[in-house]
Amino acid sequence: MAHTIIVGIDGSDNAACALQWATTHAQKTSAEIRLVAAYTVPGVNMSQADIVYPADFDAAVKKTVESIAEAAADSVSDAGVPVSTTIVPGDASGVMVEHSKNADLAVVGARGRGGFAGRLLGSVALAMPAHSHCPTVVVPSTWPTRVMPTSPLPIDDPVRAKEARTAEADGGQRPDFSGEIVAAVDPFETDTPVLRAAASQAAIYQLPLRLVGVTATHILSPEWMPSEEHLITMYDEAAKSYEAAAESLTGDFPDLEVRYSIFDAPATEVLVSSTYTAELMVIGSRGRGGFVSTILGSTSQGVLSHAVCPVRVVRVNRRQPGRRR
Repeated sequence: MAHTIIVGIDGSDNAACALQWATTHAQKTSAEIRLVAAYTVPGVNMSQADIVYPADFDAAVKKTVESIAEAAADSVSDAGVPVSTTIVPGDASGVMVEHSKNADLAVVGARGRGGFAGRLLGSVALAMPAHSHCPTVVVPSTWPTRVMPTSPLPIDDPVRAKEARTAEADGGQRPDFSGEIVAAVDPFETDTPVLRAAASQAAIYQLPLRLVGVTATHILSPEWMPSEEHLITMYDEAAKSYEAAAESLTGDFPDLEVRYSIFDAPATEVLVSSTYTAELMVIGSRGRGGFVSTILGSTSQGVLSHAVCPVRVVRVNRRQPGRRR
């Protein structure tokens, strides 16, 4: 049975970017796409205003959504990818989460049509990584064009790295992960679903896998800082851990090239900076608690809010099937 990718569409430019990415991914994985469109009829507080919508207003809204879905389906078909469409009334976040129960991957845009000015993530892009029953890819509103922030984050060189590259940037050099799939993996806890999911993506795209980790000694108490000897030992242990992680992948991914970069800097800044050049960022959600902010964690939210490349979110509290998605 073909793998199914669900894509949220709403007629926005960002949804079109998400659909473009999903279509390319479907071509590489022989998957089929299910377009999911949700619509609601605006409600009115009758105590505040005496407004009555025409009886056919619901039908008119649905017809508009159907036109959007038809155009999107045509673009997928033209790319040679099997496509189906589902249009239902309801909240877009809830509808997408429900459809994720029968999907292998969900793809959404980082922003939709509505929302407050300046809000970095749309409601669907925030809800799906936290509650989806399958992995979610969040596509920035400007992809495939990378629009850099006005002041790109300055990141020091890695403290340990394998095949590190740098690129010229304002104010100096920056890590260069061009042509690589980047995975955010704790250098001391490498046996995670994120590692396997990222390796699978790198194999699908036939690109090297870059493990990016943070030692975080910068957040230690100023009353006690590790000695130079302790720092060197910690950095070396982190590098050994990544070497072991790379070795663990050789059985399932014998042709995969694994590189790594270990930084001693704030995690969110390192990962957001990585999206400036990476082809795809793979991160894990925390998967605990009932609130979205608790489920995702501050690092995941920060990356999703500021990334300039697509970000795949893997639920780390669930066993991930070892198949191509």
